[in-house]
Amino acid sequence: MIPALAIPFAAKIAIATIASAALFGSGLYLGNRMGAASCYQATIESQAHAIEAGIQQAVVSDQTVTKYVDQRQDLQKTSRAIIKEIPIYVKDDTCNLSGSFRLLHDSAANNELPDPARIADAETVSFETATKTIFENYEACHLNSETLSSLQQWVRQQSLIR
Repeated sequence: MIPALAIPFAAKIAIATIASAALFGSGLYLGNRMGAASCYQATIESQAHAIEAGIQQAVVSDQTVTKYVDQRQDLQKTSRAIIKEIPIYVKDDTCNLSGSFRLLHDSAANNELPDPARIADAETVSFETATKTIFENYEACHLNSETLSSLQQWVRQQSLIR
């Protein structure tokens, strides 16, 4: 065997450079391999989380829609029953309200001002018709309120999903 002192200095530098390059190259190879594996694992975990969150969001949406539809149907059933009973409780046909009353109330329900020409030309309204109009306007308001409440509940539940 040749003693280490017998090897020329240039050869020692060449051997050290080759060894360093080999170590550096193997480190790059292993680091890249481990880094790619961890990236793949992170991608898989991210996709799994996205699928899980999507399932949870679908469940929340389904529950909210079901609850909303049930409440809306109950409200509409109640409303139909009340509308059928209006003629029983409001019987006075001798006195009528001015037509402007109904137009003003309908316009308020739509958040607009009534047309003055329509107010002047509006025919008189019986108490029964006025009561029905008022009830229908408040029913629409109630349905809108229920829709908004359901949407707010849906947003709250969706924001809890992480």
